[in-house]
Amino acid sequence: MIFELEGEPARVIKAGEAFWEPGGDVIHYQAANNLPDRTTKFVIVMVCAPDQQMLVLVSPEELEQRKDRRAAPAN
Repeated sequence: MIFELEGEPARVIKAGEAFWEPGGDVIHYQAANNLPDRTTKFVIVMVCAPDQQMLVLVSPEELEQRKDRRAAPAN
C-alpha cells in the first residue's frame, strides 16, 4: 500500500508491517493500492480524545494553502 502523510514522502507499507499517523494538524494524503494484480486491504484502529472529532475533512482551498507542506515526489 502507498501511504503518504503531510511533510513525509509517500512510502510503501508491505504486508505485515504496522504504520501509524499522528493526531493533530497533519493531513493524510493517500492510502492507495500499489499492486496491479491484487486488492490491498488493511485494518485501521482509531483512537480519539473524548469530545473531539475523529476525522476532519480538509477543503480543496485548505489543501491549496498547505501545498508547500507536501513532500516532493520521489524520482
